[in-house]
Amino acid sequence: MSEASEAGASGGREPIAEAYDAIVDFYPPESMPDMVYGLVKLTYDLIGDQAIPAKVEPLYHDIRLPETEPRWSPGSDFWPMKMQTDVVVRGSAFAPGGAPVPSQMIRVTVGGQQKLIAVFGDRAVDWPARGDVRFGPPKPYTQMPIVWGNAYGGYDPRVPVGSDEMTVAMRGRLEYDHPGVYPRNPFGKGYVVVDEPAPGLSLPNLEDPQQLLRPETLITGDPRRWYLQPLPACYEFTNAMMFPRNAWLGVEAWFHPPSDAPLREVLLGALPTNWHELPVVAPPDPLPPPVLQEGPIGLVFPPLEAGTPIIIEGMHPERPHVGFHLPRAPKLDFFIEGKVYASQTQLTTVLIQPDLGRASLTYVARHWDLPRVFVPGIHANIPLALVIDDQHTVPYLCPPTLREQVKAGSPGQAGPERA
Repeated sequence: MSEASEAGASGGREPIAEAYDAIVDFYPPESMPDMVYGLVKLTYDLIGDQAIPAKVEPLYHDIRLPETEPRWSPGSDFWPMKMQTDVVVRGSAFAPGGAPVPSQMIRVTVGGQQKLIAVFGDRAVDWPARGDVRFGPPKPYTQMPIVWGNAYGGYDPRVPVGSDEMTVAMRGRLEYDHPGVYPRNPFGKGYVVVDEPAPGLSLPNLEDPQQLLRPETLITGDPRRWYLQPLPACYEFTNAMMFPRNAWLGVEAWFHPPSDAPLREVLLGALPTNWHELPVVAPPDPLPPPVLQEGPIGLVFPPLEAGTPIIIEGMHPERPHVGFHLPRAPKLDFFIEGKVYASQTQLTTVLIQPDLGRASLTYVARHWDLPRVFVPGIHANIPLALVIDDQHTVPYLCPPTLREQVKAGSPGQAGPERA
């Protein structure tokens, strides 16, 4: 599955201006709104240690539009209820000086917190018999993509689905799940359950240096022990089907860990200690804010402020590191029925592409105390706009009213505006 490549496209959207892309809308969708919000995206060229304003990348993956597929793609900018800041680094590890290396360490530092990844060239596994496993040396490389497909994970198809008669629901689940899947990263490689030589087995290229895979830890022997395996290491957006994000939806892995299991996700603050008690979330229930955070473990922060230093090491073909300080956040206000309402701007996503020398920042502003009830699809004219830095106005474009849709012969759900 190419979750990283999906997150790189804009879905055909064009920015509303060369310097920024923005929308203003009501929340929650498809119900009586109790809040307005604005999203603004800015892009910067990283020159030296400076972030210089550049032509903006468009807001990505507009989930408000019914034609948007897939509905939940990693990296969508359209999450107004994201309460923390995701830092995501997209690109590759580059061998220093361009000379092939068998392995190296790369690092992302945000403020005083760092996340390291041990990067290895391709490695084969010598596995002549049960219990006899040896790792081959890593092949030298000059460039290694930092994607979930190169991290620890995947699935062992040899794990049996069970001998008992399966229900229709269980058979349906096999369409997207399997007892041999590594819940933390179904996209990766190197996850092995069955102690039986597997020709062509590949080891992960990306590992957590604090939990390096070893021959004696390669084979779990029991799919119920998956939670004792190393955490996958990557800097990309996570997928909603990956643990622990799906735990916030009340989704259980095929083999749920015991309630007293020593989960590293709990130790690292990615899950609460009572995570077993998280309720199942189903429409029309609102999504819990933590499930909207798409950064990897270690790169999700309380809202980052301007001036925070970010340094990426080992992910540029020529420079040993790429660094910058977060620029000033835009001032965002709402203009509602002739009155200006000030709001607080929050940084939701920092997407850095160090080899391109580029960073895109997405901000949100919210306002709850509306002067009156507004109903998109009923009211033909809603006087709402987002004002950026007291200079740029982004008007709210009302969707067709139900009466207009009926008159046009296409009654249905009113869609969002396309700012």
